[in-house]
Amino acid sequence: MKTNFYKDLEKKYKEISLLYETMGILYWDRSTFMPKNSVDGRTDQLTNLYVLSHKMLKDKKFYSYIKKSEKIKKLNNWEKKNIKLIKKEYRLNSVLDKKLIEKISKATSNCEMQWRVSKENNNFNSIVPYLEEVIKLRKIEAKIKSKVLNCSLYDALLNDYEDDLNSDKIDKIFNQLTSFLPLFLKEVLDFQKKNKKIIHIKDKVSRAFQEKLGRLLMKKIGFDFLYGRLDVSMHPFCGGAYKDSRITTRYNEKNFVESLMGVLHETGHALYNLGLPEKWKYQPVGSALGTVVHESQSLFMEMQICRSYEFLKFASPFIKKIFNKKGEKWEAKNLYKIYTFVKPSFIRVDADEVTYPLHVIIRYKIEKDLIEGNIKVKEIPNIWNMYMKKYLGIETKNNKEGCLQDIHWFDGTFGYFPTYTLGALYAAQLFAEAKKVIPNLSNQIIKGKFDKLIKWLRCNIHMKGSLCNSSELIKNITREELNIEYFKKHLINRYLN
Repeated sequence: MKTNFYKDLEKKYKEISLLYETMGILYWDRSTFMPKNSVDGRTDQLTNLYVLSHKMLKDKKFYSYIKKSEKIKKLNNWEKKNIKLIKKEYRLNSVLDKKLIEKISKATSNCEMQWRVSKENNNFNSIVPYLEEVIKLRKIEAKIKSKVLNCSLYDALLNDYEDDLNSDKIDKIFNQLTSFLPLFLKEVLDFQKKNKKIIHIKDKVSRAFQEKLGRLLMKKIGFDFLYGRLDVSMHPFCGGAYKDSRITTRYNEKNFVESLMGVLHETGHALYNLGLPEKWKYQPVGSALGTVVHESQSLFMEMQICRSYEFLKFASPFIKKIFNKKGEKWEAKNLYKIYTFVKPSFIRVDADEVTYPLHVIIRYKIEKDLIEGNIKVKEIPNIWNMYMKKYLGIETKNNKEGCLQDIHWFDGTFGYFPTYTLGALYAAQLFAEAKKVIPNLSNQIIKGKFDKLIKWLRCNIHMKGSLCNSSELIKNITREELNIEYFKKHLINRYLN
């Protein structure tokens, strides 16, 4: 019979986990409904919860539960992994000072709020001192964590989002992509010009109709609104808490194409969160497996499923009905051409599937150099524009459409960007496997039957929580390591046929 030490450890961690979830709801509210001038109070609330959770993690009694639990012999694999994950979190938190935690929380909150103003005014200079302070503090944090993890400063921050990853691995993968994508992009643009006659939709579609369509398709895929919401924010995201998935999007009445895929992308995140193993709720082993797998789930849904001809054939009748439209341009054939139209553009979240990885690589290179001290904040716009010209062949018109477009750096999120493209690689490999094991998957998508697909995702990915790392997961499912060839084959089949 097991002693109570492990149960005490789980109980104590649950208290910490509930603080994290409370913070998640407060962050969501700050981005959606919080009054504009309430930021100071919200910053104090979040900082207090952040410091409190940090204090609980550093508690000596908490550590004694970890040490005593490690000595228990009759533990199952889930319990062993849970202890391992809790211990790692303890180690990384125990080396951080309370004052540093407070400073980081306030600096990132202030910087994010200033970013909203700076972006709106297209004024990069106004954000420079705020971002400099965030980077200075995050570098101090990275230096401390890097000693525990025995890695570089950037890798220490990368570790916050993905345990089984480092910049050496990313460099090898991204070098393969930069060798392939620019030339492939030219091929696609040439092929598209000669072979794809697209009727571009310029009809204005109200926000109400777009929201109605998004909600309907979310439900059709399998999202349950009894456990979640869809709202509006400046930057689309998926957050929330246990059995409470909060999705946000933004609407462009002149281009409904943008918001629909944004909603379906975030729905992939939400389905993952809602499919995690209930038995291990509030424990790290029951949490989502890092951001690479999380992004794989959103991109699996958006890119592999919802941009496919099969899905658009299913969705087009609903689009026509809700928007009250008819004609050739609203048929699945033309909608598919629109959703797979390739054109180098400035905004990452609106980028097509071919150019998107290049947007990510640009951000990865810049943020890595910022943390490693190779470039200064004030140099970002020029370096950004240089990379845009090099990889995408276009020159940024202004900073609002350039280095001010994303929230990540301004809320202190360094190390997240590369996981987007790694997630796309995982999604392509996972979808190739799904097609092998689910008979007539294409026909099921055309008919709007997603039950078997969602069940496959639940059983193979969602319900696994954090029992294994991402490399082990992909190998367990597909019987091979991450292989970039699946992504390349997917692009070639979709864009050169």
